[in-house]
Amino acid sequence: MDLIVASNNKQKIHELQVAFPNEVICSYTNFREPISINETGNTYQENALIKAREVATILRKPVIGDDGGLELFAFPNKLGIHTSRFFQKELTDRQMNEQLLTLLANQADRRFKLHACLVLYNLEDKPVIVEKALSGFVSESICEGGGYGFDSILIPTGYTQTMSLLSDEQRDELSPRNQAFKELLRRR
Repeated sequence: MDLIVASNNKQKIHELQVAFPNEVICSYTNFREPISINETGNTYQENALIKAREVATILRKPVIGDDGGLELFAFPNKLGIHTSRFFQKELTDRQMNEQLLTLLANQADRRFKLHACLVLYNLEDKPVIVEKALSGFVSESICEGGGYGFDSILIPTGYTQTMSLLSDEQRDELSPRNQAFKELLRRR
């Protein structure tokens, strides 16, 4: 069975394809033109369910919706479920990371929590919902390397390097999205 993800984000789909090479994972855009989905939920779970339900209803197939965000302890209400809307759409990963480093420049509390919520919605059964998170500290500078998104500034708890400087295998293992996906596969 193809695992259809309600996302237009090619990097996100690629990350899952690399982490789970024995699964057939694709974007819903393989089946239709992209649609605009209003994320009106107040939680990651609500937004993931909105995406999954909307695309599953259109395609008449099981769909995985996901939502996630970065929470900064120094600014608890700044990002979270609004992370993607906090940044201008055309910003590069580097520009987003620079913006976060500027925001945290004079902050002693650099702790973060990176959330991921996945919902498998199949039109007939109760949705399968999995939430995972990664905690750590935001570095004081950008450390180029592998990965994408915030990987070049996030140092996971128990590590001394940013995610970008870790091996692909370590990044895959730590990724809250990958952890949630692994559990979703087990529970489907």
